[in-house]
Amino acid sequence: MDAKTENNLRREHIDSFGRLMAGLAHDMKNHLSIIRESNGLMADIIAMGTLGEDPTMVERLQKSIAAIERRVVISANMMHHLSGLAHRSDTPYSSFLINDLIEEEHIFLERFSRLQQIEIELELGEGLPAVYSEPSLLQYILHRVYSQCLEQLDSGQRLAIITETATKGVMITFRLYGNSQINFEQFSSATLPIAIQKLKGTLEMGKNSPEYSDIVFTIPSLSDKE
Repeated sequence: MDAKTENNLRREHIDSFGRLMAGLAHDMKNHLSIIRESNGLMADIIAMGTLGEDPTMVERLQKSIAAIERRVVISANMMHHLSGLAHRSDTPYSSFLINDLIEEEHIFLERFSRLQQIEIELELGEGLPAVYSEPSLLQYILHRVYSQCLEQLDSGQRLAIITETATKGVMITFRLYGNSQINFEQFSSATLPIAIQKLKGTLEMGKNSPEYSDIVFTIPSLSDKE
């Protein structure tokens, strides 16, 4: 198989996964809407007093309804971001905002940071220029850098992700609090540098202090085709 055919196959592979995820996300949002409507109906029935005047039972039901509502809101937010990821994955090139990708990555990896007891802070700048790039490849880069940062932090430490405008692009700073001795070689292994080079981005060490160390990823706001 020649390189062009292999690249086309990989692209179609990613497109297929994107379409599958998009379909799943849309169906799950419909299911969540039905659950939410049913939950609201139960709340109305309780409010009308049709279940009697047992205050203990009413209180237990109200707590259950509130818990279901909270979970539905969380799940709906996850499905919203999954839908965004899916639609970007089935598009070779598109224009999008970096902050959207950062928020998605945080949603998808929040469980891992929680298990490691690492606090995540998002400091997303306003008015950032849109990026025209290959979204699935950029998502891969962010995932790898985010994951590598988590691996280099210990329980109780903190990771801040900061976005801001850079010269002709956008800069994403991964600030590791509590770790001033980053193993940068881990960020340069395997295929990550190749992916960054393809998008004409850069990944380098940033500020270093006794309190924190920075990993800085910069990507141009426009592709080389424009």
